[in-house]
Amino acid sequence: MRNSDSIHHLVRVLRIQTKEQVELISSDFIFLSSVGSISESEIVFEIIEKSNHVNESDISIDLFQCLPKGQKMEMILQKNVELGVRRFFLVESKRCIVEFKAKDIPKKIERYEKIIKEASKQSKRDLIPEITGVLNMNSVSERISDYDLFIVLYENEDQLGIKSCLKNRKFKNIAVLVGPEGGFDDAEIGKMEAHGAKVVSLGRRILRTETAGFVATTCIQYESGGLE
Repeated sequence: MRNSDSIHHLVRVLRIQTKEQVELISSDFIFLSSVGSISESEIVFEIIEKSNHVNESDISIDLFQCLPKGQKMEMILQKNVELGVRRFFLVESKRCIVEFKAKDIPKKIERYEKIIKEASKQSKRDLIPEITGVLNMNSVSERISDYDLFIVLYENEDQLGIKSCLKNRKFKNIAVLVGPEGGFDDAEIGKMEAHGAKVVSLGRRILRTETAGFVATTCIQYESGGLE
């Protein structure tokens, strides 16, 4: 291993020692390894055994999150990584309170990728989720057909709840779209429905944008057996 950030984390933060066992995760396998040697520029591992991924859910969940204000995005990313979200998409909708300037987006994405990586390590994910952004609502609507189920969380929906939408149905990949603090515009909801999305409620109480994604992801994991 020659990645300077990983070496610093292992040596300075975790303080690993030679002969200590460490799990190394690739896109395909998990390698149980023993630390052979440590230097400032590299760590050499000796592979003990190889195994398949075991910590990922059978169902793939993508989160489309409308831009929240302040530092809320960091918590949204951290907690949804812990809950098993595979990919994140940042979305700009009509009622978003904040707007990312084009020149600032690469730095923000870089910051968010670091948060995702650290959360993945902490929660022992078998993969590091990707993050993409920023999409407009038209771009989001064009992606709906990529999923077995695309859920839009909407506080004014009074007919279909998330439990009824998920119950006794099998899905391989699900997407969840969470609105901003100001909620969705009615025309945006109409567009999502016209492209095949299911507009659902999370109950009678109004949840904050940073809470709604957690709840929806947890419901999906529960119904699909991902919390067993």
